Amino acid sequence: MGAPPTVIYPLILPQLVQHMLTAQPDTPSTTLIICSSRDAFLASLASAVQHPDQTNPRDSLLRLATPTLHTLSTARHVKVVFCVSVQTLLAYLTSLQPPAAPGAEEAARGERQAKAARIVLVNPLSLHAATPSFSAQGLSRTLAAAVEASLRVDAVLVVAECQGLWTQPSLLHDDGNEENGNDESSEPGEGEITVLDPWEQHVSILNVSAKKFGSGANHGAWAGRTVKVKSIAARWFRFRKLDDPEA
Repeated sequence: MGAPPTVIYPLILPQLVQHMLTAQPDTPSTTLIICSSRDAFLASLASAVQHPDQTNPRDSLLRLATPTLHTLSTARHVKVVFCVSVQTLLAYLTSLQPPAAPGAEEAARGERQAKAARIVLVNPLSLHAATPSFSAQGLSRTLAAAVEASLRVDAVLVVAECQGLWTQPSLLHDDGNEENGNDESSEPGEGEITVLDPWEQHVSILNVSAKKFGSGANHGAWAGRTVKVKSIAARWFRFRKLDDPEA
Protein backbone atom coordinates (compact mmCIF):
# COMPACT_ATOMS: atom_id res chain seq x y z
CA MET A 1 0.00 0.00 0.00
CA GLY A 2 1.29 3.47 -0.90
CA ALA A 3 1.65 6.45 1.37
CA PRO A 4 -1.63 7.87 2.69
CA PRO A 5 -2.89 11.23 1.41
CA THR A 6 -0.85 13.95 3.09
CA VAL A 7 -1.13 17.66 3.80
CA ILE A 8 2.26 19.35 4.07
CA TYR A 9 2.47 22.58 6.07
CA PRO A 10 3.33 25.31 6.88
CA LEU A 11 4.82 26.72 3.72
CA ILE A 12 4.74 29.54 1.23
CA LEU A 13 4.90 29.17 -2.53
CA PRO A 14 8.71 29.33 -3.01
CA GLN A 15 9.15 26.68 -0.31
CA LEU A 16 6.71 24.44 -2.14
CA VAL A 17 8.63 24.83 -5.41
CA GLN A 18 11.88 24.03 -3.62
CA HIS A 19 10.29 20.97 -2.02
CA MET A 20 9.06 19.78 -5.41
CA LEU A 21 12.52 20.07 -6.95
CA THR A 22 14.13 18.26 -4.03
CA ALA A 23 11.65 15.38 -3.80
CA GLN A 24 11.12 14.81 -7.53
CA PRO A 25 14.18 12.57 -8.19
CA ASP A 26 12.59 9.87 -5.99
CA THR A 27 9.31 9.99 -7.94
CA PRO A 28 8.85 8.80 -11.54
CA SER A 29 6.33 11.54 -12.36
CA THR A 30 4.36 14.31 -10.70
CA THR A 31 1.12 15.99 -11.69
CA LEU A 32 1.13 19.47 -10.17
CA ILE A 33 -2.43 20.81 -9.98
CA ILE A 34 -2.34 24.54 -9.24
CA CYS A 35 -5.64 26.06 -8.16
CA SER A 36 -5.25 29.40 -9.91
CA SER A 37 -4.45 30.80 -13.32
CA ARG A 38 -0.94 30.59 -14.73
CA ASP A 39 -0.56 34.36 -14.53
CA ALA A 40 -1.58 34.46 -10.86
CA PHE A 41 0.84 31.66 -10.02
CA LEU A 42 3.77 33.37 -11.74
CA ALA A 43 2.85 36.70 -10.14
CA SER A 44 3.00 35.10 -6.69
CA LEU A 45 6.46 33.71 -7.37
CA ALA A 46 7.64 37.04 -8.77
CA SER A 47 6.34 38.84 -5.70
CA ALA A 48 8.27 36.48 -3.42
CA VAL A 49 11.48 37.22 -5.32
CA GLN A 50 10.89 40.97 -5.17
CA HIS A 51 10.01 40.93 -1.46
CA PRO A 52 12.30 38.41 0.26
CA ASP A 53 12.13 37.81 3.99
CA GLN A 54 13.94 35.75 6.60
CA THR A 55 12.29 32.51 5.50
CA ASN A 56 13.00 33.23 1.83
CA PRO A 57 16.28 35.10 1.35
CA ARG A 58 16.80 36.58 -2.09
CA ASP A 59 19.67 34.23 -3.00
CA SER A 60 17.51 31.18 -2.28
CA LEU A 61 14.64 32.49 -4.38
CA LEU A 62 16.86 33.45 -7.29
CA ARG A 63 18.30 29.93 -7.35
CA LEU A 64 14.79 28.63 -8.06
CA ALA A 65 14.68 30.71 -11.23
CA THR A 66 18.11 29.56 -12.43
CA PRO A 67 17.81 26.88 -15.16
CA THR A 68 20.37 24.44 -13.74
CA LEU A 69 20.81 20.93 -15.10
CA HIS A 70 19.02 19.60 -12.03
CA THR A 71 15.94 21.78 -12.46
CA LEU A 72 15.80 21.14 -16.20
CA SER A 73 16.02 17.39 -15.64
CA THR A 74 13.42 17.46 -12.89
CA ALA A 75 10.97 19.56 -14.92
CA ARG A 76 10.75 16.81 -17.56
CA HIS A 77 8.86 14.63 -15.10
CA VAL A 78 6.43 17.28 -13.84
CA LYS A 79 3.10 17.94 -15.53
CA VAL A 80 1.57 21.28 -14.53
CA VAL A 81 -2.19 21.85 -14.69
CA PHE A 82 -3.95 25.13 -13.83
CA CYS A 83 -7.53 25.00 -12.54
CA VAL A 84 -9.10 28.44 -12.21
CA SER A 85 -12.44 27.38 -10.72
CA VAL A 86 -13.88 24.73 -8.45
CA GLN A 87 -15.81 23.20 -11.34
CA THR A 88 -12.66 23.00 -13.47
CA LEU A 89 -10.79 21.29 -10.66
CA LEU A 90 -13.53 18.72 -10.08
CA ALA A 91 -13.79 18.04 -13.80
CA TYR A 92 -10.03 17.50 -14.10
CA LEU A 93 -9.93 15.15 -11.11
CA THR A 94 -12.77 13.15 -12.62
CA SER A 95 -10.94 12.92 -15.95
CA LEU A 96 -7.84 11.28 -14.46
CA GLN A 97 -7.70 7.66 -15.54
CA PRO A 98 -5.25 4.83 -14.81
CA PRO A 99 -2.51 4.35 -17.42
CA ALA A 100 -2.82 1.63 -20.02
CA ALA A 101 -1.46 -1.80 -19.15
CA PRO A 102 2.34 -1.71 -19.68
CA GLY A 103 4.26 -4.03 -21.96
CA ALA A 104 6.81 -6.50 -20.65
CA GLU A 105 9.72 -4.05 -20.81
CA GLU A 106 7.74 -1.25 -19.20
CA ALA A 107 6.50 -3.62 -16.50
CA ALA A 108 10.06 -4.66 -15.66
CA ARG A 109 11.11 -1.03 -15.47
CA GLY A 110 8.11 -0.26 -13.29
CA GLU A 111 9.09 -2.95 -10.81
CA ARG A 112 12.43 -1.25 -10.34
CA GLN A 113 10.80 2.06 -9.46
CA ALA A 114 10.71 2.39 -5.69
CA LYS A 115 7.97 5.01 -5.46
CA ALA A 116 4.63 5.65 -7.12
CA ALA A 117 3.67 8.65 -9.18
CA ARG A 118 2.54 11.72 -7.28
CA ILE A 119 -0.32 14.21 -7.46
CA VAL A 120 0.29 17.55 -5.74
CA LEU A 121 -2.77 19.73 -5.24
CA VAL A 122 -1.80 23.34 -4.54
CA ASN A 123 -4.05 25.92 -2.83
CA PRO A 124 -7.45 24.21 -2.98
CA LEU A 125 -8.65 26.23 0.02
CA SER A 126 -7.95 29.59 -1.58
CA LEU A 127 -9.73 28.41 -4.74
CA HIS A 128 -12.87 27.79 -2.67
CA ALA A 129 -12.52 30.87 -0.45
CA ALA A 130 -14.35 33.33 -2.72
CA THR A 131 -17.13 30.89 -3.61
CA PRO A 132 -20.26 29.48 -1.94
CA SER A 133 -18.37 26.15 -1.69
CA PHE A 134 -16.06 27.44 1.04
CA SER A 135 -17.77 25.18 3.56
CA ALA A 136 -17.46 21.72 5.04
CA GLN A 137 -19.82 20.49 2.34
CA GLY A 138 -17.88 22.03 -0.56
CA LEU A 139 -14.39 21.24 0.72
CA SER A 140 -15.35 17.65 1.53
CA ARG A 141 -16.58 17.15 -2.01
CA THR A 142 -13.30 18.39 -3.50
CA LEU A 143 -10.97 16.58 -1.10
CA ALA A 144 -12.89 13.33 -1.54
CA ALA A 145 -12.67 13.71 -5.33
CA ALA A 146 -8.90 14.22 -5.07
CA VAL A 147 -8.46 11.12 -2.91
CA GLU A 148 -10.62 9.06 -5.25
CA ALA A 149 -8.62 10.24 -8.27
CA SER A 150 -5.29 9.36 -6.63
CA LEU A 151 -6.54 5.87 -5.81
CA ARG A 152 -7.84 5.43 -9.34
CA VAL A 153 -4.47 6.25 -10.92
CA ASP A 154 -2.43 4.65 -8.11
CA ALA A 155 -0.63 7.88 -7.18
CA VAL A 156 0.49 9.42 -3.90
CA LEU A 157 -1.63 12.48 -3.08
CA VAL A 158 -0.11 15.57 -1.46
CA VAL A 159 -2.03 18.76 -0.68
CA ALA A 160 -0.30 22.07 0.02
CA GLU A 161 -1.98 25.33 0.98
CA CYS A 162 0.50 28.18 0.81
CA GLN A 163 0.29 30.83 3.50
CA GLY A 164 -0.09 34.45 2.50
CA LEU A 165 -2.80 36.70 1.12
CA TRP A 166 -6.27 35.25 0.83
CA THR A 167 -9.56 36.18 -0.78
CA GLN A 168 -12.28 37.09 1.70
CA PRO A 169 -14.82 34.23 1.78
CA SER A 170 -18.43 34.87 0.83
CA LEU A 171 -20.45 35.90 3.85
CA LEU A 172 -24.19 35.55 4.20
CA HIS A 173 -25.78 38.33 6.23
CA ASP A 174 -28.93 38.03 8.27
CA ASP A 175 -30.89 39.74 5.49
CA GLY A 176 -29.84 37.02 3.03
CA ASN A 177 -27.51 39.24 1.00
CA GLU A 178 -24.05 37.95 0.19
CA GLU A 179 -20.83 39.92 0.44
CA ASN A 180 -17.74 39.75 -1.80
CA GLY A 181 -19.44 37.75 -4.53
CA ASN A 182 -20.16 34.09 -4.94
CA ASP A 183 -18.91 33.27 -8.42
CA GLU A 184 -17.35 29.80 -8.46
CA SER A 185 -14.77 31.06 -10.96
CA SER A 186 -13.47 33.81 -8.68
CA GLU A 187 -9.71 33.71 -8.31
CA PRO A 188 -7.55 34.56 -5.30
CA GLY A 189 -6.37 38.13 -5.44
CA GLU A 190 -9.52 40.18 -4.95
CA GLY A 191 -10.46 41.52 -1.52
CA GLU A 192 -7.37 39.97 0.00
CA ILE A 193 -6.87 39.42 3.71
CA THR A 194 -4.02 37.89 5.65
CA VAL A 195 -4.44 34.41 7.11
CA LEU A 196 -1.61 33.00 9.20
CA ASP A 197 -2.66 29.35 9.06
CA PRO A 198 -5.34 28.52 6.47
CA TRP A 199 -6.01 25.11 8.03
CA GLU A 200 -7.08 26.72 11.32
CA GLN A 201 -9.97 28.60 9.74
CA HIS A 202 -13.56 27.79 10.58
CA VAL A 203 -16.12 27.36 7.81
CA SER A 204 -19.84 26.76 7.80
CA ILE A 205 -21.23 23.25 7.51
CA LEU A 206 -23.30 23.93 4.39
CA ASN A 207 -22.59 25.77 1.15
CA VAL A 208 -23.92 29.33 0.99
CA SER A 209 -26.44 28.32 -1.67
CA ALA A 210 -27.73 25.49 0.51
CA LYS A 211 -28.13 27.80 3.51
CA LYS A 212 -29.89 30.43 1.43
CA PHE A 213 -32.23 28.28 -0.62
CA GLY A 214 -32.58 25.14 1.50
CA SER A 215 -35.80 24.50 3.31
CA GLY A 216 -36.99 22.17 5.99
CA ALA A 217 -35.79 21.20 9.43
CA ASN A 218 -32.71 19.34 8.17
CA HIS A 219 -31.16 22.48 6.69
CA GLY A 220 -32.18 24.63 9.63
CA ALA A 221 -30.43 22.35 12.09
CA TRP A 222 -27.05 23.01 10.42
CA ALA A 223 -27.49 26.74 9.80
CA GLY A 224 -24.88 28.84 11.58
CA ARG A 225 -22.71 25.91 12.64
CA THR A 226 -19.01 25.92 11.77
CA VAL A 227 -16.12 23.47 11.74
CA LYS A 228 -12.34 23.86 11.48
CA VAL A 229 -10.91 23.23 8.01
CA LYS A 230 -8.19 21.01 9.45
CA SER A 231 -10.84 18.75 10.97
CA ILE A 232 -12.48 18.37 7.56
CA ALA A 233 -9.24 17.40 5.84
CA ALA A 234 -8.22 15.05 8.67
CA ARG A 235 -10.99 12.70 7.56
CA TRP A 236 -8.79 11.67 4.61
CA PHE A 237 -5.37 13.24 5.17
CA ARG A 238 -2.54 13.09 7.64
CA PHE A 239 -0.77 16.38 8.42
CA ARG A 240 3.01 16.54 8.25
CA LYS A 241 5.30 19.52 8.65
CA LEU A 242 7.34 20.49 5.62
CA ASP A 243 10.65 19.81 7.36
CA ASP A 244 9.56 16.29 8.33
CA PRO A 245 11.69 13.77 6.37
CA GLU A 246 8.55 11.80 5.52
CA ALA A 247 6.65 14.80 4.15
